[in-house]
Amino acid sequence: MSIKNLIRQSLPLLLIMGVAQMFTGGILSSMATMFRNTPGLIVIVPAIIGLRGNINAALGSRLSYAAHLGIIDIKKVFGKETKENVKASIVLSVACASLLGFLSWLTSIGLGYHVNVLVLIAVTLIAGTSAGLILAFITVGIVIVAFRKGLDPDNITGPFLTTVGDIVTVICLFGAVMIVGGA
Repeated sequence: MSIKNLIRQSLPLLLIMGVAQMFTGGILSSMATMFRNTPGLIVIVPAIIGLRGNINAALGSRLSYAAHLGIIDIKKVFGKETKENVKASIVLSVACASLLGFLSWLTSIGLGYHVNVLVLIAVTLIAGTSAGLILAFITVGIVIVAFRKGLDPDNITGPFLTTVGDIVTVICLFGAVMIVGGA
């Protein structure tokens, strides 16, 4: 692929996603009271956003690779290979979210904040798992759309998933805090 094609495919999406990140910042700023009421939540934000990016970027890469090699048929995308990759990403989401809750509690204690470990684990488990489910299906969808439009999914999935992943994860974090009542 030439540099010109790479820029043509990626630059417009990067610009749109950059503007969309402002939406995520707006959601985070509306959560300021929640962060004050449960200080351990602020420790979760960068970690859970990074977690989503790592898991879903890997899923996007695996699906793109499999589609390039013909392992996944874009017309019948939900075959065994895709299902196994999605299951693996969801299992990773649940396991890592649970561990993240515990580690954020330890970090909060280390910083001198007293927070309920169960609240942090519940928030990360609900937010991480729900964001993981939503983003797994978005990942499959973006790979399919990119291939059908004649674009290289490797150029599209990264920027798209990092931004959409941030937005979905912050919304799920907000919802999880509301459900758990940690704020």
